[in-house]
Order: sequence, then C-alpha cells, then structure tokens
Amino acid sequence: MRLWSTPSPRSPLAVFAPLLSLLALSLTAAPARAALSLRPTLALAPALFSSALIPRAVLATPVQPGIPASQRHFRIGHPAVAMSASASLPAQTADFEGFAATPLIEPTPETAQIIRDSMDLFGARPSAAIFARWSADAIFADPICHAVGAKQYMAQWYGMPAAFSLSETKAWKLTRQDAAVVEYVQLQRYKVKALGTVKDMKSTVVIERDGNNRVTRFEDRWGHKQMNGKLGWPLRRLNAFTMPWLISVPNDAKNAPVHSNL
Repeated sequence: MRLWSTPSPRSPLAVFAPLLSLLALSLTAAPARAALSLRPTLALAPALFSSALIPRAVLATPVQPGIPASQRHFRIGHPAVAMSASASLPAQTADFEGFAATPLIEPTPETAQIIRDSMDLFGARPSAAIFARWSADAIFADPICHAVGAKQYMAQWYGMPAAFSLSETKAWKLTRQDAAVVEYVQLQRYKVKALGTVKDMKSTVVIERDGNNRVTRFEDRWGHKQMNGKLGWPLRRLNAFTMPWLISVPNDAKNAPVHSNL
C-alpha cells in the first residue's frame, strides 16, 4: 500500500516540499492566543515530517490484520453521487458542551449522508465514493490550510491515514440544517503516529452544498472560531500547494465523474 508518494521530479523545488509543508503547519498556529490550534498542529507536524522524509519503501509496511480491505485501500466500491443506503449516524450528544441549549435537529437523509461522509473523512477513511459527492472546485479550509479544487483538497484528506493511527468522533450535535448549509459541532480524538500522542479537538464543521447535495465548501473551525486571520493566509495556501506533491491519491478517486478532468 502506498500512502505517501516521493516528491515528483516535475520541479527541482519538489525536494523541499516536506519542509515547506511542515513550516506551513507549524507557523500558522504560532500566535499565543491560538492555543487550541497550536496543540493539534504541534502533534501533527512531526508525524507529517517523518512520513514525508522516510523512504517510501519503509512506509510500505504490511497493514495489521483486522483492518477491513476497504479501509486499507481507502476505497468503498465505485464512485457514486447517489446517497448510500447505509448513511447511519451515531446518536447525537444533546448536552454537547457550549451547545446544550441548542435544540436537537433530526437530520434529513441528505444531511445524514453529508455528515456520514464527513465523519468518515475525519476518521481517516477517504474514498472515491465520498469525493464523487464533492464539487470538483470545492474549497476545504481549516486554520492550517485553504485548499481549492479536488487536487488540493484530496491531498489533505488522503494524508490523514499517514499522520494518525486513530481518529474517531467521540461526540457530535447538528446545529444548523438549511438547503445550502449544514453545521454541526464535534469532539474528535486523534492519536498521532510515531509519537503516540492523543489529542482531543472540539470544532464546528460548516458544509456548504449545492442543489444536488454536493459539497462546495467544507470548513473545520477549531475551537468553534471562524478563520479570519490574514497573517497565516500565505502559509495556509503554501500547505495546500505542497501537499499534492507528497500525497498519492488513488486513481479511482481521481476518476470519479466530477473529477474526470484531473
């Protein structure tokens, strides 16, 4: 299995991509007031650094037994835009900290599909089927990245399995459900590879969708804070540009109908 690709020879600058990516991840969360953002960034950076610099042959170790084949290859059947019949969700946490007063909202089947896909992505289980339900020019944004288009946002999600040995949603609550926007809060637990460090992150996930229930914008707002800082913008874009040099995206994801031009 190949999770990380060696830098492409397309440009002599490609050899510096691991360092540039690490720099982007580390410096973006530097302000002291952004303590919540700093914690996961510090944990993630060493894992990405070591994964990017270790030869690919070393990383291509056998997958431990017990992991379903669909997760080992990050594929779930053939790409499909239609909703999955198994878009089941864990029970919502009514008393989610800071949102206990928000009434419980029952997700529609369309919303449930989007949230199920989101949880699978956060759980380091990207797939072609999921990205067939994303617009080819969608935007993914969090405090350390602003990715525009499938090439950039897929690299972010397919890089997660190499950085984390565990990523699971411990609690969640739907807070908004409109025709164009879905918002929910979550508590996500991450275990960083190489370090073994466990980090809990609370965030608000904001997903914009079109009339076909296809994702057009996806934001992960750490600490429930909007991303409006101009200081980290260049580094967020640097991260988005360099990660595709480091991450190998499976062909079935690239060949999903809405991404056929990649």
